[in-house]
Amino acid sequence: MNIYQGNKFKTLNSQVSRPFIVYYVSLVGKTFYFLKRILELVTTKVQGHEKEDSFPLKVKNLSKEMGLWIEEAERRIFSLGTGDRISPIAVKIMQIGFSKILYAANELGADLEECKPYIVFAPDCTCTFNKIRVERGFSYGALIKGDFSGMISTSNAMPNACGYTIAELTTQRTDVSLKNHLIQKQKEIGKDHLQQLGKGNHFSAVYCVKDSITGEDTMRRMINVHSSGKLGTQFLYDLSWLSEIEGYHKVETPHGPVELLEGEAKKQYLDKYNEGDKTNANYRFEVLGEILGEGTFKILEEITHQGLSRDGRYHRLGVQVHDGLIPIAFNSEEGLILAETKPNLSKELLETWKYKEQVEELGLEKELSQIDFSPHGGGYEFLYPVEKFTIHLDKRGIGYLEAELKPEKKPKIQKKVTYFRELKEYMCFRRKLPLMREVFRADLIKHIYDLEPLIQIYPLVSIVGGTL
Repeated sequence: MNIYQGNKFKTLNSQVSRPFIVYYVSLVGKTFYFLKRILELVTTKVQGHEKEDSFPLKVKNLSKEMGLWIEEAERRIFSLGTGDRISPIAVKIMQIGFSKILYAANELGADLEECKPYIVFAPDCTCTFNKIRVERGFSYGALIKGDFSGMISTSNAMPNACGYTIAELTTQRTDVSLKNHLIQKQKEIGKDHLQQLGKGNHFSAVYCVKDSITGEDTMRRMINVHSSGKLGTQFLYDLSWLSEIEGYHKVETPHGPVELLEGEAKKQYLDKYNEGDKTNANYRFEVLGEILGEGTFKILEEITHQGLSRDGRYHRLGVQVHDGLIPIAFNSEEGLILAETKPNLSKELLETWKYKEQVEELGLEKELSQIDFSPHGGGYEFLYPVEKFTIHLDKRGIGYLEAELKPEKKPKIQKKVTYFRELKEYMCFRRKLPLMREVFRADLIKHIYDLEPLIQIYPLVSIVGGTL
């Protein structure tokens, strides 16, 4: 079993009794931890932000063996999340998945203090509509460092090489002519493309490019395609094909299995992922050709925001780490921001952040000053204030969720669901203003252009959870 001693983790045979001093140290450590948490809760504002968890947010049926691992996961997760509805829930869910990874890495002999695993949520900290990802204990809108001395855990949150392709139209035509062309193309897009463009928050749209200072029309027109393409999930979601390969490790935790890869298994997995990343980029290029016609556009940026980087050590789970122009997309009425990422996290943020002590204790100051990330969109949000939210665990992971929402002047909404798609009628996309307020507060980007929607090609309107 696993015990926690002075921020060091050791694996002991389950039949070996824990000496009294270990219980004493553990009790003192836990007492100090809870006193610290109480002090944090009575502090209502830090750096101009209200504290999260403004409603009862509970995890039930947590194994005693996982209790301290949840605490360690909490210690290593940081958030710039916008709002006080979905953001704290997303962080709590991620603590579950990350605690399982830390448990498994420890079982395999990793030194957590040396490896320095962590998670940082961008301002679009949110939930996922993927049922398996929720069950495993992962949310969305975060950068995950899941490297343990060459052994990677980043496959567990299910990277699928989803991304954006931004292109500029090179054929001059009036907006009326362009709209008429696109309306016709809406009727001709192939079924396979529609299945991707109408899935989740995937879409394609054409924009007028506005100067970010003057707001004047630059007369440039751009198109964005957001999808994960044709990449098969059997290779990246189910790793049973690697089970007999050297370097594959599957560790059973009290709340579901975790897989870690090294050696040949890691190499084969990354080869398959990189192949899928290229396939998805080619797919988005194919969609552009079908919509606009060959030779009528030039690719400006190709960005994966749901995938792996640095030899699989990092997982961009809905965030962008990219040199060049980056899009931050909103619903079909609010359009898109085109920006460049600034070096981040800034020294000013780290010095005033509510996590300052945690960052220093973990020795992450330098690492977090070089993550250079940005959100990729607004993310999902609840329509109504959350009164209570409970996460119920079982032997597989998250078994089900209970949500209580309170609309103004309407009866309370109480729902028991297995994942967030079953709550989509009570959800929306975050608005541009609150998200960008946090982006600029954290000084993550340099604003280059505003992209005003000319026409959303598919889906015809922004629908939470997609049209499928």
